[in-house]
Amino acid sequence: MKKYKYEVSYRASLGRGSDGKYHYKRFTGHSNTSEQKALEDAKRQAERWKATHDIPNQDAGMRLSEAYKGYISMKEHILSPSTIRGYEQLRRNNLQKLMPMRIADITQQDVQRAINEEAQTHSPKSLRNMHGLLAAVLKMYRPDLVLHTTLPLRMPPELHIPDNSEIEQLLSYLKDTKPELFKAVLLAAFGSLRRSEIAALTSDDIDGSIVHVHKAMVPDKTHHYIIKEKTKSEAGVRDVTLPNEVIAYLFPADGSHRIVCMTPHKITKNFRIALERAEIPHFRFHDLRHYQASILHALGVPDKYIMERGGWKTDSTLKNIYQHTMSDKRKSVEDQICNYFSDTFKEL
Repeated sequence: MKKYKYEVSYRASLGRGSDGKYHYKRFTGHSNTSEQKALEDAKRQAERWKATHDIPNQDAGMRLSEAYKGYISMKEHILSPSTIRGYEQLRRNNLQKLMPMRIADITQQDVQRAINEEAQTHSPKSLRNMHGLLAAVLKMYRPDLVLHTTLPLRMPPELHIPDNSEIEQLLSYLKDTKPELFKAVLLAAFGSLRRSEIAALTSDDIDGSIVHVHKAMVPDKTHHYIIKEKTKSEAGVRDVTLPNEVIAYLFPADGSHRIVCMTPHKITKNFRIALERAEIPHFRFHDLRHYQASILHALGVPDKYIMERGGWKTDSTLKNIYQHTMSDKRKSVEDQICNYFSDTFKEL
């Protein structure tokens, strides 16, 4: 018997049988070159074996559209309503040529072809969302198919971080004309609260100068807003300290329970109108959170604290923000650089 330098065992999935259980079979690959080559040999053996054997799989006849529905229903009470709505939109609107196919018949080539077609009309981020859900569905119902799809490169997000003058102009306009939106902007720009967190905030959540952030207002499946007793992520549950002057503005003059009597959608709509009327260049309400993160970074506040205050789980958002520093700060730095090299040139 010929001996090989590398020998690798591979456990191949045979799918879910009529007994409702997933079945597997081991194959051993060999190579004198590398472990990777031995693994590839084992996988080839597995594919050849499955091609010549009748493997019972109760999921094999399922259409991809049905698999999507099954996957989403199993996650419905685990994931947020907004995530479930996003999954439903992806199921209805994208990869439609794959949806009628039996999951047993789908190949890597089919997936790559479908993604390539979607790339003509969708951004890299949208394509990654499509492919991510597809891969999760196939992993549940067709675990033997491991996707290696080529996706477009990630594009850096286009952020507009408002500068101090824009924030001052906006607050000055809102203070006497739109008191509810004024409070929402204060909470986002100075406290880094999200729209959903602002809309769910009540007077019971404020203790002295501390705002306890622990719930969110989100739309359910029927697009009616509900209060969910948890934020977007685990990191979203946090305490935010605000200046006493800001806290004084937050409590409703009419004694109502809610701090800002607006839904997230209404906050966005009114914010856009306010920018137009105040003649301020457009930016998103969400960019107010980026404004605060940039200010804290400029003040030398450690990233860990900025992440805790903003409810960010990772520092990826912060890195994107720092790539788009505020225009007034950037101009100050550029002037400082030019002055330095100008003085150096004069000495030549």
